[in-house]
Amino acid sequence: MFKKLEIKIKELALKIHHSRLNDSKSIYEDSKKLYELIVIHKYLTNKEKDSDWELYEDRLKETLKGLNLETKKTIITPDNSSEIIPLIDSIKDLVTEIPESHDDK
Repeated sequence: MFKKLEIKIKELALKIHHSRLNDSKSIYEDSKKLYELIVIHKYLTNKEKDSDWELYEDRLKETLKGLNLETKKTIITPDNSSEIIPLIDSIKDLVTEIPESHDDK
């Protein structure tokens, strides 16, 4: 957990450092996230896991999930070509079973 926090803190600090001065909204949002992560990191380093920590652990996990700490992964879609042909055949069968109405003519 500490490694993820430290990595994200460094990433945000570098992002703020390299950002343009005219992009104040982005700098502001990144600074808020950085501050929240630093407070969490400080709390974790100063406190040991006790009964209070167990009460707030779920809240911390939700906060960290909301801050998008996960690195971006490329999504590889499986090859579904074997499923496409039966699906097309099913659609063709359905279309042939639908009776024509007067509106279709």
